[in-house]
Amino acid sequence: MTFGIIGQKNGLYALRLLGSCGQFTAQELLAVGTLAQQFGQGCVTATSRGTLELEGIKEDELEAVRDAVRQAGLRLGGTGATVRAVVACKGTTCRRGMFDVHALACSLDKKFYGLEVPKKFKLGVFGCINSLGKAMAQDVGIMPSFTKLGCLELYVGGLAGSRPVHGRHIAVPLTQEQVMQTVAFIIELYRQKGKYPQRLRAVLDGQPELWEEIEQYVKRLAAE
Repeated sequence: MTFGIIGQKNGLYALRLLGSCGQFTAQELLAVGTLAQQFGQGCVTATSRGTLELEGIKEDELEAVRDAVRQAGLRLGGTGATVRAVVACKGTTCRRGMFDVHALACSLDKKFYGLEVPKKFKLGVFGCINSLGKAMAQDVGIMPSFTKLGCLELYVGGLAGSRPVHGRHIAVPLTQEQVMQTVAFIIELYRQKGKYPQRLRAVLDGQPELWEEIEQYVKRLAAE
């Protein structure tokens, strides 16, 4: 199926729309509402990754609604064997947030979103300890370091779904630029070593030396 279009029950479809790492402008939301009334069933669903889905689209309307989405300046996507929409908590404005979560998430989204990978790859950026569980459920989850103020730490290889697994904590404080470099390294490693339909965790557990490769890379980077 076309990128951003998801089959539903009864021969209907949903279109997945991406904002700016979970944020939509008022103008974008008005456009989404208009599209839902025109093509769907007047209903929009918010997903756990901060995207919106237009539901109840008929097959013979798919081409028209895709054109309408483009004309409205909205972004269709977030499906397939790709780096998915980057998740961000409210740490930028939340009183507990320890850094500008949204800015880092948008930088990650701009650089990595949509890259082809063996299955799918989920990135999440979180601002305080309250989101630890969410960080541990990502392929790469990013949290503030609690040992070095102003730095960040990673959780790698997490999975939700039917067989949830906590991501492994890489307990090395990193700057935001070093986080960007490490994410690039992990994604490239996944692309080189993984095969469809393996998720990152399956690749790393199946080739344990890759865990060591990631940890050594992070340690070298932090020492620079």
